[in-house]
Amino acid sequence: MTLYKYKLEIENGIKEGLKKLNLSEMNFQVRETTNPEYGELYSNLPFVLAKKLKKNPIEIAEKLVKNIKINKSIKIEVQKPGYINFRIDYEILCYESIKNTIEEPINIINLGQGKKIILEHTSVNPNKALHIGHARNLFIGDALSKMLKKTGHQVKIMNYIDDSGLQVADLIVGFKYAKMSDKPPDNIKFDIYAGDNVYVKINELYKEKPELLEKRKQILQELEKESEIQKYAQKITTQILKNQLQTSWRLGAFYDLLVFESHIIFSKNWKDIFEKMKKLKIVELETKGELAGAWIIKVKDKGESDKVIVRSDGTSTYIAKDIVLASWKIGLIKDIFNYQIYSKQLNQKELWCTAINQHNNNHPEFTDNNTAITIIDARQNRLQKIIQNILNELNNYKNSKEYLHLPYEVVTLSKKTAISLGFKVENNETIHMSGRKGTYINVDTAIDFIKNKAIQETKSRNPEKSIDWINDISEKISLAAFRYELLKQDLNKLIIFDIENSLRLDGETGPYLLYSYARASRIIEKSGFEPKINNNISNSLSQDHEKNLVKTLSKLNLIIEESIRNTSPMRLSKFAFTLSSNFNSFYEKSNVLHEQNDNIKNARLALVYSFRNTIKLILEMIGINTLEKI
Repeated sequence: MTLYKYKLEIENGIKEGLKKLNLSEMNFQVRETTNPEYGELYSNLPFVLAKKLKKNPIEIAEKLVKNIKINKSIKIEVQKPGYINFRIDYEILCYESIKNTIEEPINIINLGQGKKIILEHTSVNPNKALHIGHARNLFIGDALSKMLKKTGHQVKIMNYIDDSGLQVADLIVGFKYAKMSDKPPDNIKFDIYAGDNVYVKINELYKEKPELLEKRKQILQELEKESEIQKYAQKITTQILKNQLQTSWRLGAFYDLLVFESHIIFSKNWKDIFEKMKKLKIVELETKGELAGAWIIKVKDKGESDKVIVRSDGTSTYIAKDIVLASWKIGLIKDIFNYQIYSKQLNQKELWCTAINQHNNNHPEFTDNNTAITIIDARQNRLQKIIQNILNELNNYKNSKEYLHLPYEVVTLSKKTAISLGFKVENNETIHMSGRKGTYINVDTAIDFIKNKAIQETKSRNPEKSIDWINDISEKISLAAFRYELLKQDLNKLIIFDIENSLRLDGETGPYLLYSYARASRIIEKSGFEPKINNNISNSLSQDHEKNLVKTLSKLNLIIEESIRNTSPMRLSKFAFTLSSNFNSFYEKSNVLHEQNDNIKNARLALVYSFRNTIKLILEMIGINTLEKI
């Protein structure tokens, strides 16, 4: 637990100190310092109290410190203009940090305590292949699910299949009325063909032949009932979904459940919720204007239009289905689905799916979760807010269950990458992707491009290795490069994806992290012995760069806690780079294998073990497979 353990102890000490001062209701935080000169942890509590007590923060800090009783290994210091800093005895911190990270398994904080979470990610419409924007969604969701599982949460991973929406209707118009072939050319995946050819072309044809838009309206109605069109659409979407899952598995993401939108429609539970919404006056029937005959949600925000939930022709919009799904996730309604096994995944894990007629009683529990996390890009913020408000009204504003929308910004292509992949670029520095216009890069195309670059580099570094080995290593390097490039940014930051930068072995990249792990593994392999951990190990790790690495290792659970609290893998991903950078600095300055002093050699090797185990754990938590050699 290391530094996290001391954080908890300090927090308890401060709470007791506040009680003595009759200030026990104050909220405060203890965080890691950004400057090691000021110790390992700090609190800005005196500044919070200054507003209430109308006193100088430094005066409050000095008085508060006198009332804090904590472990003698923690030194308390007051720093102007009023911070309270906490310095942990290095001898103890060093011993505990290395011991904790060499022991198997590493002691990780149990933040979840068995809390049930359903996490929805990927959820790409089954009319096209996954592009790199979808990959960001998938990587965020997959990493977050792994982080939650490691910290004591019970997590079910869900992929939502919108098999009855507009995009599917577009494909059917293309195949049935625009006479496009539903057989792709040889060697082209059906999902790529459907998205790149049929979906793009039909959206161009709508401008030339507006009568096709009427056909789309008819198809949408057919998709909401048992019909020949609905059966044909199911056949098409099944083919596309099969290809999408192959790509997801290639990226290292696996699911527990596929939820089909058509099954929500046929479950009939939408009607029950719809009637309840009418009764609670959440929705209203529009009687005039363009929306006459439609049921709408009145939006109170200025500048926002009312939201149609059921069209005048009786078909429901996707927000209607989202309301049912969200209610099911957190148990506001009874379980609306039957279930069956869909397939075995590449990791041999069973993938379940919703069903209408068939049912397997041995299915896992998917509904009635404490928390539902839905990962959808930031363009859906308004609609997700509407859903959250409706759930609050349906649940009578009880807070026992939580529905969270986790938004993220979109991915664009750098000018250099766009040109290298054949896109026409004029003055724009980046290219924004659009499925309808066909300006995007499919995930498989992107990985193959990165992989070809990796093969060249891997061959030059390992000329003696077989083609199969080089191919396998290059695949893993390309996946690490791709994943890390999309995980290391703030969720609210637009990403400019550059293929060349993601493959560098130096700098903040996936390959750099793999290289750091492989370097540590080589040292351990050549060492010929396992280090011993003793209380005096800090005496042999006294140089600044060694202390820096030790203290960085001690932060592991602090960073994990912060990442879970923010429901974001970004902080943990960035920490992997910081840790690797500190390790490589240690490697350059402290010789391990040729050190003559046995105690120092033992301590340094222990530090290498500690780093290797820690970086391996972090990479596992964000979904990157380590390599012993790169």
